[in-house]
Parts: sequence; structure tokens; C-alpha cells
Amino acid sequence: MALPAGVDGVTVSSGKPLTLPDGTPFEGKLLFTGPDVVTVAGQDVLLGGTREAKLVDGAFSITLAANDVVGMSPSGWTYTVTAVLSNAPSWVRHISLPKASPTVILADVIVPDPVVGSYATLVDASSVGAGSLAKSQNLADLEDKPAARTNLGLGTAAVAAASSFDGAGAASDALAAAISDAAGKYRRLQPWVFDVTDYTTGHDSKVVIDGAMLAGSAVLTSASGQFETDIVNKTVIVNGAGASGVTSLVAVVQSRQSASQVTLSLANASGGNLTAAKVVWGTNDGTALQAATDAAMSYLNAGNPLAAVWFPPGGYMNAAPLNSSHSGNGQIAFGSVATSGQKKTLMFLGPTDGAAAVRHWQQGEPQFSGACIISAGVYSSTSAQTADINAHGNPAVICGPNEASGYGVGANFSNMQVVVKNLSILTTHSSFGLTYGALNLWGVANAYVENVGFGTLGTVASPSADYNSPGVFGTGLSIGMALPAPGNNDHVIARNISCGGGYTYAMFLTEHAVMDRYMALYCWAGLVAVGTYASSVGSVHAMKVLSASIEACVNELYIYGAGSSGIGPIIDIDQLSTENSTPNVAGSSTAAMNSALGRVRLTGLFTESGVSVSAPTGIELVNGQVPRAIKRKTGAFTCSPIDRTLVCDTTSAGFTGTLPDASFCPTEYVFKNVGSNTLTIGTTSSQLIYTSSGTGATTATVTTGQTLRVQALYNGTSWGWYAV
Repeated sequence: MALPAGVDGVTVSSGKPLTLPDGTPFEGKLLFTGPDVVTVAGQDVLLGGTREAKLVDGAFSITLAANDVVGMSPSGWTYTVTAVLSNAPSWVRHISLPKASPTVILADVIVPDPVVGSYATLVDASSVGAGSLAKSQNLADLEDKPAARTNLGLGTAAVAAASSFDGAGAASDALAAAISDAAGKYRRLQPWVFDVTDYTTGHDSKVVIDGAMLAGSAVLTSASGQFETDIVNKTVIVNGAGASGVTSLVAVVQSRQSASQVTLSLANASGGNLTAAKVVWGTNDGTALQAATDAAMSYLNAGNPLAAVWFPPGGYMNAAPLNSSHSGNGQIAFGSVATSGQKKTLMFLGPTDGAAAVRHWQQGEPQFSGACIISAGVYSSTSAQTADINAHGNPAVICGPNEASGYGVGANFSNMQVVVKNLSILTTHSSFGLTYGALNLWGVANAYVENVGFGTLGTVASPSADYNSPGVFGTGLSIGMALPAPGNNDHVIARNISCGGGYTYAMFLTEHAVMDRYMALYCWAGLVAVGTYASSVGSVHAMKVLSASIEACVNELYIYGAGSSGIGPIIDIDQLSTENSTPNVAGSSTAAMNSALGRVRLTGLFTESGVSVSAPTGIELVNGQVPRAIKRKTGAFTCSPIDRTLVCDTTSAGFTGTLPDASFCPTEYVFKNVGSNTLTIGTTSSQLIYTSSGTGATTATVTTGQTLRVQALYNGTSWGWYAV
């Protein structure tokens, strides 16, 4: 609504969107209320009442009448601002809107309370009066700074990097910065939130896909000309310029010749000239990310129950070495909490639910989403990877205590719940699977992971062809995400997780886990159900997956180790969607496959005859494409794991149907002879079929019109097929 002619207006906006600490935009509206009646002398103007501004994705803009218009009565009054929010507590604040500032950001002018006879407002120094604070003073004119910190609930907690505090411990500069940022204001004033940007000026990673290097040369060129003037000393990852299997060259920019050419600290080691290469570079934020995490852990260790490490949007290059001093093996490592005290919650939070976004198959660049950590870590060889894992446990960009330090071993856990939400993590691409993992929570008691995307810096689109041969990733031992080990404290939640590919094992899923939406592409094993691993106790309890999309993986489902007393792991997957012509369930050993239990419903574009298991298993595979699996057979066949009812037409001639290995097989098969000749049912490995006569034989005859229904049973000595 436009203001009347002659009335000065002030436009108030949110600046940046108003958000909760985890980046979720506020939902609702703001009400701006002035005096009931305001007049302007000499004009037929009547103002007053309440104006409403709706929040759209946390943002708003509204033009209000200035409160010092010439002839205005009353004048000098202050608007009351009421936030009516649906996803957060409502609040009331106050603002003064003099005409000298025609545009303002709400966080720059808002104050908590009015004072008797006037209002405490942020004004220009020239108009400072009693009881007022000068905006230009950045809160340096507070009468009692320690009291202000107490009133704001800050105590002794840091709200900015230590170097920004004055000698008396006041954080006036940090508070002023908070007031200038509507989203940051709320976040920074929380003593339990540790903003990584308070520790670094980086988070500036960039990517191009036109990198070029001659064989043996350290000169990197890019025709797009995006090498900035301050690129020297930044970390750079050149996909394809590393040694065979390592694949990616990780170096530092030593000098800049132009926007299109730099010289690196290392030369192209691929053995050939390189063109159209993906190149990612940025300031190494590794030390800062660890410092923010250390601060959060110190806050927890001081007796507090919750701390959060906050990642505003941006690409955070992490070239830090692996740190094993915190009972783990991570670039961002956090320590352990004793089981005798209260459970602590450590959160790693980004700003957007879009972190699990999936790259398009024609996309030439890696998928950066919201707040993205980019790891520059990669092993130099398979032997180096094996040696480090044996010494320090599985590595990850974010890593808690792990098996090498005795956590996740024998039901020993750090008494923590770790929450990772709204983050994407990209690791260096290696065709041999020598990259670091994204997240390792193996040794913590609880985990909640939501809206997380991870993968290597590879892409599908030509000419890179980084994922053409997922089987090669099996050369290494990388684990993209490891959830708490078997024996955990009964709280493992994973929601909306995307693995873009490049790992030996995309995810280690463990007992007590519930996962709703999961996607894995281009890995050697798409989903790993853990019975036991690295001296953990054997799993006893089940794990549940509602929907898993697993494509272009050698093994859709992989069983790692047998559960407790040789029973389990137990996994149920309501929908496992794939586009593989030969979907496969495999395991780390025959014993692991034999012990596994559960039910997996296959959907997608798979070839029914291609469904297979690497060894007999107790996992029932179900054809989820049909309400009931009925197939018609007119010639010799072998039953697949997803067959159920076989209608056999022997009209032209008799033939044989062969049963699979009965060992641990959970499937019941039904054979119906609808032809005029004899149907013969045979077995594998000379196992016996026991018909109603009680006589076991390696074959059974089904005559015209007859039906044979059999299921596998163990009689105390051997497995066989029994008519039911």
C-alpha cells in the first residue's frame, strides 16, 4: 500500500532471510504497529494502526511512514514489531524509523525494549540522546558490557574468533556483526552454536571443467579464465592428473601467470597430456573447521549437553591431514565422552534441505549443494591405505572415535549422539577407491543423519567417464559413510541420504537403524548390512530401509560378517529400486551370506533372470514388480531367487526344472504341470527332495495336472527340499 503524498517513507527489509539456527526459514508474518492515530499538519492525512508483512522463505520488505515527518503529531514514536511465527516462538521488538534513512535492514535498527517517555533506538551519533545507543559505536557505548553479556545469556561463551575480543573480554564487535545480519544475529548469540566462519575467511572453493596440463608439467591452464588474483597458496585438486589409480593430483598453487594460467607445486603424474579436466580449488579451511569443532567439544566437556558446529553456505576446502589424536582418523575429528556421565549431543549443521540433491547424469561439474566440505585427501597407494586403516581405523572427513582406538569394538562406544544435517561432503576422486570416507560414526553410541549428500569429485558426463567401471572401486577399502557399530545404543536414524559414487562401500548400515530414503550410485557395494566388522560385537537386532535406489553398483546389497551366534544381520528393505540387468546380493564370506536374514523387495528396471546371490542366504528376495510371482515355462530352467510359482507347459515335451541350493533358502517354490508330458524337478549338489512318501531322492516327478510345493528345511544333518 502506497503512502500518501508528502509523507516520507522508510523501506524495512530482512536483508538476508530470517532463519532458525539450522538454516530453516522463519514461517509466518511480521506486524508493525504505531500509534492508533497519527496526523500531519497542513495535510488531509490520517495514519496509524498496524501494517502486516508476510514472510516468504524467511524474507520480507515493507514501506512504512517515517516517524519524524514535518508536522507529524505525535512525533518521535516507535513502531512495535510483533513476529507471529508458525515454526518458532513469537517475539516483540521495537524500531525507530527516521526519514534520514529511507532504507534499513530490520536487524540494524531493532531493539528489545522501549524506555519510559522515549525509546532506546539505534540512531546516528549526531542525534544521540539520553538512554540511546549510537549505531556507529557498534555497542561500545553500553554502560555495563559484562551485564549486557549476562542479559543476553552469553556467559563466558565465545561468539567470534578469539582474536576479535577486546582485553576486557567484551565481544562488542561480534555483537555488532550479529546485529547487522538477521539470520546470523540469532545464531551467533547462542553460546552452543559455533559458526565455522568465525574461524576462517575462506569457504571460497571454485570449480572449472576445462583444465589442461601437459604430461610431466606443473603448469595448469583453464580457458575460462577464472583464476583469481589471490589464488596463490590455495589448494587445488586436478582430476585425472594423479598417478594411475590415485587419479587426482592434489597440490598448492605456487604462482599465477594470468587468469588462465597458474603453476602448481606438483606436476601432472598421469603419464599423458590432460584436457577437459575438472579442477577444484580454494583456501584450505581445514584448520578452521577443526578449531570450530574443538570449541564445540570444549563446550560439551565443560558440562553442557548440546553443541552445534554451524556451516553457512559455501564450499569449504579441507586439505588438513588425518588427525588420530581424538580417538579417530579424521580431517575434522572429535573426541570421546565417558559412558558414566550424561550423553552429549554434537551437531554438524548446514543451511538447506537441498544438500542431498542428486547431480544430473549430463552434469559436467560435481554437485555442490548449500554448505559443502571438499576433502583434498587421497592415499598414494592401496598399501598406504591398508596400513593407515590398520593403524588408525577407517578415515573420514568428519570422524568420531573408531575401531582403531577401541571404539565400536566389543560394544564400547563414546557416549554421544552425533547429528549431521543439511551438509554435502565431496571427497577426492580415485578410480581405485583410495579416497577418504565422508562420515565415520562407527564408535559413537547414537547417530541422526538427515539431508546429507556425499560422493567423490567425479562426474558421469563425458569426457570424464569417472564412473564407467564401478568394479574398480573394489581395489580399495573406502567407506563412504559408516554408522554406529553393532551393539550401539539403539538409535541410528538416516533420512534422505544420497551417495553420488566413487567408494568401495557406499554405506555401512548397522542394527537398530531405520532409513527412509537412500540413494547410491557407482560404488562397488551400494549398501552394506553389517553383521560384524573390525572386532565389533555381532549384530542381534534388525535394520529397516523404506526406500533404496541403488544403481550401477557391482553389488546392490553386501553382507559384511555374520551376526551374533551366526544369526544375522537382519535387514528388511521395502523397496530396492535398481536398473541393473544382474542385481546381486553378495557378502564378505559364505558364512556371512548363510547367516543373513530378512526380506528385500526388488523394483525398477532389472532383468528377472539376472537376479542372483553369491552364496546361499536367508534373505528372501521378492519380485516387487508383480503382485504375485507367477511364470510360465516351456523348457528346461533353473529357479531364480525371485521365482515363486512356475506354471510348466509340457505339451510339446517333458523337461526339467532345477531347484537352487536349499541351504538357508527362505523361498517356497510351487510347480504346476499343465501339459501332457512329465515334468521333472531336480536339485543342486545332490540334495534330496522329500515327497509325501517320506523317501528322499535327487529328483521328483510331477505328472500331468499335478502340483508340487516345496520348501527348504534342515533335518539336523543336511539341507533338503520338503513337499508341503
